[in-house]
Amino acid sequence: MKKTFLSILLSALCLSVMAQDKFDIAHGPYLQEVTSDGATIVFLTSTNAVSRVEVKPHGAADAQAVSHHTSRDGLKAANTTFHSVRVENLAPDSRYDYRILSKEILDLQPYSAKFGDSIATRWYTFSTANPKKKGASIFITSDMHNDPAKLETLLNRLDYKTCDAIFYAGDMMSHFSRPDIPFSAFIDKSVELFASEKPFELVRGNHETRGTLARSFSGYFPKRDGKIYGSCLMGDVMIVMLDSGEDKKDSHWAYSGLTDYDAYRSEQARWLEQLVKTKEYRKARYRIVICHFPMVMTQDQKDEGEWLGWQDAIDKFLPILNQADVDLMVSGHTHRYMYHEPGTDGIRFPNLEQGYNNAARLELHDGKIDMKVIDTQGKILKQTTL
Repeated sequence: MKKTFLSILLSALCLSVMAQDKFDIAHGPYLQEVTSDGATIVFLTSTNAVSRVEVKPHGAADAQAVSHHTSRDGLKAANTTFHSVRVENLAPDSRYDYRILSKEILDLQPYSAKFGDSIATRWYTFSTANPKKKGASIFITSDMHNDPAKLETLLNRLDYKTCDAIFYAGDMMSHFSRPDIPFSAFIDKSVELFASEKPFELVRGNHETRGTLARSFSGYFPKRDGKIYGSCLMGDVMIVMLDSGEDKKDSHWAYSGLTDYDAYRSEQARWLEQLVKTKEYRKARYRIVICHFPMVMTQDQKDEGEWLGWQDAIDKFLPILNQADVDLMVSGHTHRYMYHEPGTDGIRFPNLEQGYNNAARLELHDGKIDMKVIDTQGKILKQTTL
C-alpha cells in the first residue's frame, strides 16, 4: 500500500514538473494602443522564444492571415520571454482575428540556434477604432493596489462588457519589484475578462514609479512614441493622459536622489500646452483628462508640507487645463471619493477623485456626460449629468 502511494506521489510530482516546464504562453495576450489602423499585442512565453502574430479579417480563411513580427536594427526580437508585436496597415472600424505563433529557443549561438517546441494559440478577435464614432462608454478605476478580485467586482458592477474603453488611473500595483507583479496585480485578471480582445490604458500612478523594475514600466504598456503620457482620440472623444510622477519632492530621502520628476512634469506641461491648441483637441466634442493626482489639494494636505511633487503637478498642469475647456478630470491617489465642482478650489472643470474601492462609468452622448460612481457593494456614490 505504501509503495503504491509513493508511486502515485512520485508520478504526480513528475507530471507537475513537466507541466511547469511545458512551453506555452505564460501571460496574455493583451492589447495596447489600438488605433484606427493598428494594434499592439503583448504577451509572455514561459521560456525564451521567437514569436510572430498572424492577423486576418474577422471570419476569413486562415490562408488569408498576414504575419507580423518585431525587429530592430535588422534583428528579429528573439531569445526572450517578453514579446510585443505592433500590427499596422489595418482598416478603421473593422474586426480582425489574430493568433500567436511562438517557437521555443533552447540555445542561441553565434552561428546556430537550437529550437524546441512550437505553439499556436486560438484565434482572438478585436476591432480597430472608428474615427467617426460619436460618444463613448468609458470605465475608469484606480488604486487597486494588487487586488484583482476587487477589480473584477468593480468591472462587473459597471457592466464592463458594454464599455467601449477601459482606463486604469494609476496605482494598480503597490510597487514594481518583480516581473510578475503587473500580471498578478491586474493584467492577468484583465486578460481573463477582456484584454485579449479589448484594450485597457494604464495611466501611471506614483506607486508604479517605485521598485527595482519601475524603469521598465513603459515596456509593459508600449506606445509608438515611447512616452508614458499622451492622448488618444476616440471618434469625437479626446482623452488626455497625464503622468503626475511622485507626490514628494525629488530631493526627498525616499528617492535616494534617483528621481527627476520636476523636469518631467515641465516636459509634459510643454507638450500639453501644444496639444490643447491642435485641431484634433479643439474639434473634439468631449474632452476627458485622466491624471493620478487630482488638481485639488485640501488645506490640511498643503499644511503638511510633504506633497511638493503633487503641488508641482498642480502648478504646472492646472493653468493650462483651466484654459482648455476640459469637460471632466478623473483622478485617484487620495483613496477617498470626492467630487469637486468647477469654480471651486481654483479649478474651472469638474474633478472626480473616484476613490480606493470605487469606479466610475461615463456615458458620453448628445453633448452630455452621464457619470455614475459606485463602490464594491454596488452603492451609488454619485450619479449626475454634466
